[in-house]
Amino acid sequence: MFLNLEGREARGIVKAGEAAARLKAEIMAALAGLRDEAAGAVAINEAFDTARLYRGPYLQNAPDLIIGFNDGYRTSWDGATGVVSGPVFDDNVKAWSGDHCIDPRLVPGVLFASRKIDRKDPALVDIAPTVLRLFGLDPLPHMDGKPLYEKAFKDA
Repeated sequence: MFLNLEGREARGIVKAGEAAARLKAEIMAALAGLRDEAAGAVAINEAFDTARLYRGPYLQNAPDLIIGFNDGYRTSWDGATGVVSGPVFDDNVKAWSGDHCIDPRLVPGVLFASRKIDRKDPALVDIAPTVLRLFGLDPLPHMDGKPLYEKAFKDA
């Protein structure tokens, strides 16, 4: 979710700094635990302030908030492009594919992201040997890469 920041957005009205921080806090509080009463379920677990999550030279490209949708919920297709209309909750009639609209705690690791890489020089060619090792198989001799978790596999 991007705030409509003055100076960043073409028609921004929210002043950067303290005003934006207050608005983010208000939105986060309002969304935390938001329920879909018709389904009897929590739709949004929590909203996350990206200024507390990310750092680095591309932080300014991140949205202001990441919405942690519960399993089975996401932003509407129109809402993703800034259009706000219709009911708050509506059934999805399109197939979901490659969606990133979920509370990251519900997807704690993708493939092997939940482990710290203990190699100093990780490379793309290391992915296949790592996957094989994660499934208990030795990498094939002709593979150029090496598993990304040598220490973790030796301790297992």
